[in-house]
Amino acid sequence: MGLERLTKALRRVRPATAAPGFGHIEHGSNPTHPETLPEFQMFAVVKTWMDEDVIEATVRNALVQGAETVYIVDNGSTDETVPRAVDAGAIVAEVYRTEVFDGRLVQPLMNAVVARESLRCEAEHVWWLFLDSDEFPEGPDGTLVRDYLATLDRRFRIVGAKYVNHVPSAKPEYLSGFHPIDFQPLCYEFVPARWPPCQLGHWKHPLQRFDRHGHFLLSNDGAHSGFCSETLVEPNGGIVTHHFQYRDENLTRAKLEMTCGPGSTRTSLHESTGFDGFVRRRRSLDAVYNQRWRDVDTIPNKNVPSSYEPTPWAHVGRVRRWYEVAEVEAARSKWISETERANRSESEAPKLPLGRG
Repeated sequence: MGLERLTKALRRVRPATAAPGFGHIEHGSNPTHPETLPEFQMFAVVKTWMDEDVIEATVRNALVQGAETVYIVDNGSTDETVPRAVDAGAIVAEVYRTEVFDGRLVQPLMNAVVARESLRCEAEHVWWLFLDSDEFPEGPDGTLVRDYLATLDRRFRIVGAKYVNHVPSAKPEYLSGFHPIDFQPLCYEFVPARWPPCQLGHWKHPLQRFDRHGHFLLSNDGAHSGFCSETLVEPNGGIVTHHFQYRDENLTRAKLEMTCGPGSTRTSLHESTGFDGFVRRRRSLDAVYNQRWRDVDTIPNKNVPSSYEPTPWAHVGRVRRWYEVAEVEAARSKWISETERANRSESEAPKLPLGRG
């Protein structure tokens, strides 16, 4: 079956037995002596659009965390997103072009990639890591995601994540190629105050497992949840996802203008709902880049005080990197020197006399 036909088929699937809201994902403790999978493969699938500044790091982080292959589903980026993803080691699974962002369109494409590549690799079990381009997962206590999965009892087919929003507090806010946490250690945990996808309060469930001889697990928009004709059980705890939605200020402002600025149609499908995270981000730019945390408009957070007082991630030293820390400091020093030189040249430039009349 071709990708287009498979996508159409998956879009027609409806979760007949899954109840909305609480309860459709159960949870439990990993046994002291779990029945682990004898072997499995781990892949990642990332949706992208105009992410040339961060996609290299997104791909490399997924590979470091144990993904054997990273697949890209791109919404027709016109910048260097796709070639930079490929240079970092990713495979372009799909490029589709729309003027409007539609999560219910891209998710079937991602689910189709999961089905196709899982069948193609012929493995009995494949753990899939669903990612947005600004998400950087890691296992609990600094472990690798793959190593964590290897400890789980086989009854767990879905894994939630502690979702940690990071915010910028100094310049440069981010430099391409590095893990963003080296520039934005300041963060707070986000727990949805309304309609959490599971009883544990996880905002997303990015790890979902394909079983060749089991029912297909269908990820919903954004991998917040998953649907299956069998009961889904997740382990207590789960992994950690670091989220970096505000990076270089100029680039972030420019992208949000394209996304939801005057004249943009990209988020027009969401306008009637009155709920659009991109609009919230654009509205909060001045507050974010001036560290006025109480003025940042966010999705309602159960941990309101933590949103107002972000603190440094306590385990920055345990974060797995694909480079030496000294390289970050060298890049930061170079950026500061070049910025100071550019500012000095601008201030020293001769001023043209004002014309008369």
